[in-house]
Amino acid sequence: MNALPIALRGYHWPQTVLESIPTDGVFYLALNMTSACNYRCPYCFVGLANLKSTPDELTLDQKRRLLAEAAACGAKVLTMPGRGEPLGDPHFWALLNEANRLGLYVVVYTNGFFLEEEMIQRLRDSKISLYVKVDSLVPEVYEAMVGRRGVFARVRRNLDLIADQFHQPVEENGKLLSRFGVNSVVTVQSASSIPALDSWCSERNVFYTCRSPVKVGEADLTWQYLVENRVLELRAIGQKYATRNFTSATERGQCGIYRFGITVENNGEIYVCPDARTGFGRIGNVKNSSLRELIQKRANLYPLNSATGYCFVKAHLNPEEKLLRKAPREGGGNTEIHNHATLDISKRGQSVAQTHSSWSVNARG
Repeated sequence: MNALPIALRGYHWPQTVLESIPTDGVFYLALNMTSACNYRCPYCFVGLANLKSTPDELTLDQKRRLLAEAAACGAKVLTMPGRGEPLGDPHFWALLNEANRLGLYVVVYTNGFFLEEEMIQRLRDSKISLYVKVDSLVPEVYEAMVGRRGVFARVRRNLDLIADQFHQPVEENGKLLSRFGVNSVVTVQSASSIPALDSWCSERNVFYTCRSPVKVGEADLTWQYLVENRVLELRAIGQKYATRNFTSATERGQCGIYRFGITVENNGEIYVCPDARTGFGRIGNVKNSSLRELIQKRANLYPLNSATGYCFVKAHLNPEEKLLRKAPREGGGNTEIHNHATLDISKRGQSVAQTHSSWSVNARG
């Protein structure tokens, strides 16, 4: 274990570098890859019903042109946040090679299931960081959180392979830069697993972050199952064990993809951030407009908030964020806060029993 602060390469940039990007440019291009996924996570930000390919997805040539446009707009990093499982996308290797050719570093978010030894060795020679979603090192908890049985042993083996054969942290500018990150969602089910995950990462100089669920996609249906009445407690756990509470956090604690990037869906639609999928006005599509035009349009429609810890989607949709903003103004105490949360959560349109039952069917996979 090293005493230096650990940062994930790709999200390690000094604040001054990020803030040098002009208003019509971006530093991060977040490109959602395939809609197909082998997992069925109860907090999936796109919703389980949407985990399937659609005929309007961007072609490989369109994606290549998008990368070139992003590079011309100042982008230095291509992030693949998913939608489905990026390593299962047939265009993954071609886009990784094209991004590196254009000078873009790549950060891929993955569930780690497909990271066999041969693939890990091939990735080691590319300019890429792996951000692996792991909610627990306890088999039963892990499999409950991914909605699949019998998968933990394989993923646990892959984590060790990454640590042994891919992970080579280096000291740079007073930081230890890691190409291996682990990301967790803190739920009622996984909360007790977070300290052990944090220790596992610390012992290996692996970058670690975690946070409570975002109330979008599947989590909008399973919210009570995921958080019960402990939403503020789960939020606090995320803040305790993650020095930066966003996977792409800046030195100032901002969400880097939101503040200094742009998100492109796999069909070309522009989002404010990867989680901002529904409930927000349409911005445009890279099939019909230039990326630079869409960057400017996004900024006009949704002026950027530079505050430390600001999450665009949580600020609009998560009940606990509304509570924390409202409580100081009300000065009303815990009873009013609890009532406010109860009213917000009840708008899901399903009973808790119905929601949990529906997710359990999906989880049997």
